Amino acid sequence: MEVAATSPEPQQVSRPPSGGTSLDLTKLGNTLVTKFHVLMRVSQIYDSKNVTFRQFIQESLETVNALIQKEGSLSLKIVKDELFLNDQRLRYSVEGFTSFKYLLTQWKKRLIGGVVFKEVLDERSLKEFIFTMNTLAETKGDNAAQFNERMTFHKINSIEVTPLEDLEGEDGSLQKEDQKLMGKKVFFETIGTMKEVIKQIKTKQHADTRRLKRLAQTAVKLVEQDETILLGLAAIRNYDEYTLNHSTNVMVYSLSIGRRLGLSKKAMTELGVTALLHDIGKSKIPIEVLNKPGKLDDEEWTQMKKHPLAGVEIVLNLKQLGEINPKMILGIFDHHLKNDLTGYPKVFRRKDPSLYGRVIQIADVYDAMTTSRVYRKSSYTPQQALAIMLKDRGFCFDPVLLKIFIGLVGLHPIGSLVMLDTKEMGIIYKANSDPKFMDRPIVILVSRDQKGDVKKEFADLMDVDGQGRFKRSVVKTLDPNKYHIDIAKYFI
Repeated sequence: MEVAATSPEPQQVSRPPSGGTSLDLTKLGNTLVTKFHVLMRVSQIYDSKNVTFRQFIQESLETVNALIQKEGSLSLKIVKDELFLNDQRLRYSVEGFTSFKYLLTQWKKRLIGGVVFKEVLDERSLKEFIFTMNTLAETKGDNAAQFNERMTFHKINSIEVTPLEDLEGEDGSLQKEDQKLMGKKVFFETIGTMKEVIKQIKTKQHADTRRLKRLAQTAVKLVEQDETILLGLAAIRNYDEYTLNHSTNVMVYSLSIGRRLGLSKKAMTELGVTALLHDIGKSKIPIEVLNKPGKLDDEEWTQMKKHPLAGVEIVLNLKQLGEINPKMILGIFDHHLKNDLTGYPKVFRRKDPSLYGRVIQIADVYDAMTTSRVYRKSSYTPQQALAIMLKDRGFCFDPVLLKIFIGLVGLHPIGSLVMLDTKEMGIIYKANSDPKFMDRPIVILVSRDQKGDVKKEFADLMDVDGQGRFKRSVVKTLDPNKYHIDIAKYFI
């Protein structure tokens, strides 16, 4: 591909309207979902006169009424597995996923598709809303009508619910959009489950690893159907939840390598669980060592190098995993053991690193290099990380597996920000399956609508014009931090 001598400057991304209305609404919407989650749970424990419950009601009223005063009215609606606040899709964070999932699950069980708050609420109205919602029978078709009748009976005209719309395809098959929704569910639920498992291990409780195994099995199915979905989510970088995001990302990359190796479903599931637990030994490392912003001293580094062995010990004691394949233990032990047997833990006789260990090491290093850390505020771009890893092939990484991985993420890895020769900016969405056209992926064009919301407009770089010339080509890679572009918003 020929590139002009003078690279065009990228077009400026249109900014949201002044005042940050969209951002404010998103933040308040996320708070609202969390408040409703807490209220529905608390109302099952306490009665309406309880002091604790009334405190939660007052806090929730502040959020609800702030939104109503800001917008004039407030609607919260379910569309498939998404929540829309006043027709704007709410994008949940890792921390907010539990609340989103709870609200979606509970409302869907009751066949409630949405609620409209027409005016500012008082304490009595919100209490009645919550208690009525909790008393609705599951899967009863006329729940929405019954709910509205009850509101009328109590002379509450400010709240109205709507029934859940049936949006399933006629053939009942798993459509592309359903795969994407399932991918998001698995990705964020895995992060939440890892958080619980680590907490349980630290407090010496029984860790619920069976759930991790089920999530890994679902991830295997998704990767076999379309790995792009999970690879796109792996491009999300959550600085505050690094350890949890990292383990999930390493699972995604490892499974994608495993698929190309032709591993069986059983082996893929084992590899997925091993990848999720590869750093579990760090739960035994003091938090001040893990989060130290400066260089580790000799004693701290000695502690850090013990985490693979600590991980082996933890996994061997996880009864709920059932029968543990020795390959899983070796994968955790080996993931910092380099191809030339340097690294750690130190081995005292010749031992080739295991397949799981070699796969996980590549996924581990790539994700770590492309993510900002407490001790390294700026990360490498995907291209920079791959270039460094390629230079270290042979003695650090298995060269065959590294070649597979580079073919997997592509010349321009998924999630990379690139400049096109049309002066547009794009985010790599899917690699080209044809090796001859690795430089022609599908991209998401970076743009926003009039409200300032992210627009998802796709462009296939294989498209040609009337004269047979490619309409768009990649000119160079850009740093998303420099242009203040949140890559995650284009994949969630």
